[in-house]
Amino acid sequence: MKVFKEKKTFWFMALTLWLFWIAISASYHYQGLLLGAVLALLITRFNHDLLFKRDERPLLDGRTMILFMRYGLHLIGAIVMASLQVAYLVMHPALPISPGMVRFPLSLKKDLNKALLANSITLTPGTLTVLVDEGEIVVHALTKENARAVVNWPLAAELAATEKEQEEN
Repeated sequence: MKVFKEKKTFWFMALTLWLFWIAISASYHYQGLLLGAVLALLITRFNHDLLFKRDERPLLDGRTMILFMRYGLHLIGAIVMASLQVAYLVMHPALPISPGMVRFPLSLKKDLNKALLANSITLTPGTLTVLVDEGEIVVHALTKENARAVVNWPLAAELAATEKEQEEN
């Protein structure tokens, strides 16, 4: 069963590279599409262990894909809300900015999920991931209350749930 799931990961990576080829080449002629497909397969075949370590590859089953899509939608919502909050802070006459840093333990085990969380924090306006260490993460925020709110960020819990789901399969 595990071998089948790894093959799905291989095909997902090849498809992703092929779609990237189509996007950057902007050619929909059959020769360009065929060349892109062949190159995507070759690159994935010879480099699939470089893209993700075998233990880090997400298992691409339906449940995991739904969890990652839900995570993406919630991340977009968090980015929109943070953008509005930063706009309010910057436009407020008193400029109520009180920069702060927070260090908190990280419950995620996989490096891919740690990197995803760190990049998600940095993508939300007003926050910046400064350090990701083995068991902790350091975040800088425009306000001290935002820095404290990152500790209990719902997206971190979603990643932990996704990680748990992957371990069970």
